Amino acid sequence: MRNILSILLPLLLVTGVLLADTYSEEPSADTWVWEGSGPWGGNPSLRTNIMPLIDQEIVIRFDLSSIPTGSTINSAVLNIYNYDGTYPTTLECDIYRVTEDWIEATLVDSIAHDTNTSYDHVVLNGIDWYEFDIAILVQDWIDGTYDNFGIVFYGTIGSGTPQYFRSKEAGSNHPYLEVDYTPAGALENTTFGAIKALFAL
Repeated sequence: MRNILSILLPLLLVTGVLLADTYSEEPSADTWVWEGSGPWGGNPSLRTNIMPLIDQEIVIRFDLSSIPTGSTINSAVLNIYNYDGTYPTTLECDIYRVTEDWIEATLVDSIAHDTNTSYDHVVLNGIDWYEFDIAILVQDWIDGTYDNFGIVFYGTIGSGTPQYFRSKEAGSNHPYLEVDYTPAGALENTTFGAIKALFAL
C-alpha cells in the first residue's frame, strides 16, 4: 500500500496542474470617475488619487463568461500599468467590489462599492506594472455569491498626488486579468481513472 501511495500522490498532484486552464483578457469596460467631470470611458488613461480628499476612482470590469460555473479559482491577478505620477510620493491603493451596474460611456459619479472588504492593498512607488490579487473575489463571482459588476480601486493612504494608468483604449500596456482555474469535475474524474489504472497493474 505504501508503494502505491508513493506513486499515486505525485500523480494526483501533477494531474491537478495539467487540468488547470487559464483566462487572460483585457477589460470589457474601464473608466475613471471624478464627480463633476467626465465621463472618461473612452480615455486612454485611468486616474486615481487619495480618497476622500480628491475623489478619483478607477473602475474596471471583465467578462468572465468563458470560465465555467463551478470552477475552482487557483489564482486571479489584475495587472495594470502606472505610466505617470509624481514620485517619490507614495500612494497606497485598495481594491473593492463594485455593487451596482454601470456603463463605461456614461459613468461620472462615485460608484457604489463594498468598503468593508479590501481584496488587496498595493503601494505605488514608481512607474511600473502593479498586481492586485483578487482570487477570492473572482471565486465569489464564479460561484454566483456576488454579481460581477467589476472592481474599483483608489488611494486610501498617501499625499493626494494623481497617478495615471493605461486603459484598454491606450496604444499599449492595457490592463488585463490573469486567472488560473480548474473546471468543476475535471480533477475528480481524472483521478478516479488514475486510481483504477494503478490498481489494474
